[in-house]
Amino acid sequence: MVKSRSLFMYRPKFVFMDRQWALVLGFVVAILGVWIVGNFSGPMSDGNDTDQYEYVGYFFAKNVSLWPWPHLNLTNNQSFYPYGLNQVFLDWGFERDYWYALCYGFNGPMGPYLQLYYIYSLVVAAVGTYLLLRPRFGPQKAVVAGLVVSVFNAYAVFKFPVHMNVCVLHWTTLCIVATYQLLYDFTERKPVSLAYVLLWVWLHVQVLGQELGYVAGYALTFTTLAAPVMALLLYRQYPDTRLWAGQFGRFIREDWTRQRSIIALVLGLVLVSIWLYLPLTLQVATTAWAFDFTVVPLAPLWSHPARLLLPHLPGIDALTIPHHYQHWLHDNYESFGQGSPGLYLTLLTGVGLWQTRRRVALWLPVVVMLGLCLLYHPVLLPTLRVFPWFSFNRHGGRSSMVYPVLFVLLALPLRWPATRTGWLAVGLLGLLMVCEWTHLIRLRVSIPTLVASPDLLHYCTVVKQQPGVAVLDFPFCTVGADGTGDTDGLCPYYNQQNAVFTFRRFYDKKAVGQYFGRLHPDQIAPFLRDGWPRLLAPGHVFTEADWQFLDGFLRKNNFAGINLYLDLLTPAQIAGFQERYGPSIAQTRFPAAGRVVFLPLRK
Repeated sequence: MVKSRSLFMYRPKFVFMDRQWALVLGFVVAILGVWIVGNFSGPMSDGNDTDQYEYVGYFFAKNVSLWPWPHLNLTNNQSFYPYGLNQVFLDWGFERDYWYALCYGFNGPMGPYLQLYYIYSLVVAAVGTYLLLRPRFGPQKAVVAGLVVSVFNAYAVFKFPVHMNVCVLHWTTLCIVATYQLLYDFTERKPVSLAYVLLWVWLHVQVLGQELGYVAGYALTFTTLAAPVMALLLYRQYPDTRLWAGQFGRFIREDWTRQRSIIALVLGLVLVSIWLYLPLTLQVATTAWAFDFTVVPLAPLWSHPARLLLPHLPGIDALTIPHHYQHWLHDNYESFGQGSPGLYLTLLTGVGLWQTRRRVALWLPVVVMLGLCLLYHPVLLPTLRVFPWFSFNRHGGRSSMVYPVLFVLLALPLRWPATRTGWLAVGLLGLLMVCEWTHLIRLRVSIPTLVASPDLLHYCTVVKQQPGVAVLDFPFCTVGADGTGDTDGLCPYYNQQNAVFTFRRFYDKKAVGQYFGRLHPDQIAPFLRDGWPRLLAPGHVFTEADWQFLDGFLRKNNFAGINLYLDLLTPAQIAGFQERYGPSIAQTRFPAAGRVVFLPLRK
């Protein structure tokens, strides 16, 4: 009988080498990650999307209950105050949110929590990929693969921190790699251990801790595409289905006897992860699917497949001349690295795919998934939306986050050349890789990570000390990224104010406005009923009836006061507020929104 082998059963002479390379890789990735982040002096804040993710962690900390299983208080009036709404459309990333909530419990909102979480994500992606691939593909390929899927994933690296929901994808990366490893073993008829199968299951549960609408879905999609191929390979290897039950039972008994401690450990991890993530995932998914968004059409945000050929080189990269490429390709450019994992990787993938063209089972799921991603157009060709977890996927370019992983998998079986010409080609590709990596890091570290200023934090401390349960931002912004609220006049200053509600994480009071990734028209109905678009209109001259409505609104609902945005109001409006409610007691500048003063509501 052939003994099973797995990731956990290295030969002794390789143990030290594997640990040594894993530690070196983790250290290098951590150093590069620290260099990319750059600023650990406080909580991140730029007045736009960067603030959203700390806010979700803050909301999670305030509204999660862990007994008898984790669940969230989603329907409340902590924003959209006092009307309230279902908050299901926040940008959840449950592992990130648990992390932030734990840190918040110890030290409040003042630390660099998400910067540290991002470094952790990069290291886990790199080292985990190395450990998964090393037994089958050797240390050289495994190290390069670990670097490609972490610090040299161009799209994901440039998404930090402004779109942190799609730049943290370590468990999705490892889940895809582990599924491919299983597919590879079935193709090669290599024995698989029970411990590895449980590890594979655990990774599928772990992906539920990442962003649900985009990131987690790619891992589930790849498994869905690979599963039929693996089933067919197993059937060809064991065609007599009558013997399956006995063979499966013997497989479990033998592996349990040989690897009892490892199996028990991984099984324990599976159960803990199920408890942490599955109830929350089911709650959010079922709640979100209950909303009918057919009345809110998706925008035609797509990415041209030809972007695969764009290099990350000085003077011709998509960051230096984005509008030229967009003009030629007629697609929707969102950020650097969109559609392009690097020209070197595209070329390596082409060679690897050619060399393995006859091993259809090995590359078919990867190629099919790439095809679905590359062709995805939310309106004209919604390929990815055949999967329920992509119901709210509104931008085709965001598939770019998993292109480095999928391309690495196609390039892994690539054989070293046997001729001098072949080695010359390898050398040129290696040089191109180093050039693209160097340029990528140089570009990324030139972009600073912004944090909340001490003056802003002091302002929020003053606001927190005032009696009252809520603060009115005036003007405020009530809007969804799908456009709901914007055309209704509920966010007249979107670029300046879409994130001002997030600062309540520092002063811990309820807010009237809020930004959501998606917002249903029914959720803004109370604002329209009460005539807020007229009051928020730029330059609106308040009548006595307007002031009486505002007085009643503030006093009836126990407001602490008003954040008044001086740069967004006319001198007459500012004078009217100060005459009505008295002088300010604190002032600062909010990122993007500009000057703000706090007018306390006199009791």
